[in-house]
Amino acid sequence: MRILLLPLIITIWAWIIKHNANKERSKDKPSIRSYLDRESAANSVRRQDISNLPYIHAPIDSFPFDITLNDKKKQFQIENYKKEIIHVAQNPMLNLIGVSNTELKEQYGPANLEILSYYDQNYTRYMRSLYLYAQGIYEEYPAEAVSILTYCIETGTDISGIYELLGTYYIQHGRTTELEQLYTRIPDTTSMSGKMIISKLDRLKNN
Repeated sequence: MRILLLPLIITIWAWIIKHNANKERSKDKPSIRSYLDRESAANSVRRQDISNLPYIHAPIDSFPFDITLNDKKKQFQIENYKKEIIHVAQNPMLNLIGVSNTELKEQYGPANLEILSYYDQNYTRYMRSLYLYAQGIYEEYPAEAVSILTYCIETGTDISGIYELLGTYYIQHGRTTELEQLYTRIPDTTSMSGKMIISKLDRLKNN
């Protein structure tokens, strides 16, 4: 009797799985259609003027670049980071964190998407190099490193290591109020990078 029931059970189970899958696909159809309609509309937007966007201007002269470390290996590394910072800073930079390609096309037209993405990549390289430079000098020049990290956060970066290193400094110097304020500077607390920043700051507080 059990043998006879087994095919029936399998058939019913397969039907349930297929039925649920069909329901999920039906739910997704409106959202997919909405996305495709939005993409189509965005691709029809004419090129817009992007000359007045909030470009990042690097205050190169204010960075602590006249530093000599006791660690020769680190000195070599920070010299390379310094060159990269100066090089990237000569190009246009935009912080487009949290802005999707569709949104960029809607606002500025698809013809500007490639150049805007390039400007965003420049900003990311700039922030990454500043972070690595600050990390390299932190042990011997913590105050100078903090000035760079603070600047990075003021530009709206979401590089978790920047928040973590600055948070470490605040913990070491008993500046708990400033540590708490770092949470308010996270660009998007719901994004993957935002959640990572929160996790790292929480870990610093609880250690």
